[in-house]
Amino acid sequence: MKSGKQKKAEIRNRRKKRVGKTNIDPYKYTNPLPEGAIKADHSDLVHNNTYGPLPYFYIDRPFVCRDCGSHEIWTAEQQKWWYEVAKGNIDSFAVRCRACRDRIKAQKDLQKEHVKKMAMNKPHPNEEFFKKR
Repeated sequence: MKSGKQKKAEIRNRRKKRVGKTNIDPYKYTNPLPEGAIKADHSDLVHNNTYGPLPYFYIDRPFVCRDCGSHEIWTAEQQKWWYEVAKGNIDSFAVRCRACRDRIKAQKDLQKEHVKKMAMNKPHPNEEFFKKR
């Protein structure tokens, strides 16, 4: 009778032999790329526990802005930067146009400035009363 470790080792060895028989590289796209597509570099992509294969190429993807409803295009160059340079999640995609993203960033910057100003204010004279003992 074999132990669990022995059974697992046999299964692992059988799988290695089966994989070794195929000469197909799953990360190699053999078909010609579509027009306007940019090839993905798998060494720069982060897998992030996703299901399924990583993309072989990027193509322009149209989307509708979540905030203003304008029709925009997320270009292949922008996708390559997001996934490979910024290390964005491979399942994420653009949902806001540049103008809405800039507006949100400006709002966040204003909030940060407000918090800094509040931190520089003198404490209330009765603040000691409200502190827990």
